[in-house]
Amino acid sequence: MKHRNIILIIALSVVMFLVNCEAKPEKDFYGISEEETNLLLAGFLANQSLVDTRTGTVRDPAAGLEWQKCSVGQVYRQSENDCQGGAAGTVLNPQDPYRYGARQLAFCDSKTHACNRVTVPQVLLAASEIAISGTSEAYHACAALGTTWRVPTPIELKRLTETGRISVLNYFPLTLEAEYWSSWSNEQDIPGETARSISFDRSTFGDEKNTVKTDRNYVRCVKNL
Repeated sequence: MKHRNIILIIALSVVMFLVNCEAKPEKDFYGISEEETNLLLAGFLANQSLVDTRTGTVRDPAAGLEWQKCSVGQVYRQSENDCQGGAAGTVLNPQDPYRYGARQLAFCDSKTHACNRVTVPQVLLAASEIAISGTSEAYHACAALGTTWRVPTPIELKRLTETGRISVLNYFPLTLEAEYWSSWSNEQDIPGETARSISFDRSTFGDEKNTVKTDRNYVRCVKNL
């Protein structure tokens, strides 16, 4: 009898193990997986500090920042609260419908420290501090909006990506699936050939990259409140 009870206990243990190991069906909510739902919820909660002014900017009072809703080159449409006011493509530039005028800019026209401070953090400057001259398209594009507008730091850009891609697109429509320049040079690059950028591509969203300064990336300007 005792032997039979031991066998029964072993059998029940095996059954319970198999039940617990059985693959659970993936839950979904209106066609959105549980993982995607959690990401949406996390992005929504993180973006509670963002305020859409509906005048072409998005404020983040918690961080003391105000962002341009559109990437540099795009045109804000107040009636639609979007960034589709730019060019819609031409025969010579058929891909523009996906960018609506967004411009690709260089961090610097020289692969040196000409466009940034040489002290850490190596922030973009209006004029070179070294003997080599250099011009930053990214710097001047933001400065053209007003003296308080600037290229964001990588920390500020990362703060946006932490809310999730879907949430970013909700506040910043037509954000390009590409890299966006930060205002910091790569301080570990002694010759000064690279600067920090943040990826807004869906496959590498939020990744920080070190990109050659003469390469052309997109820019979203920011200012302090």
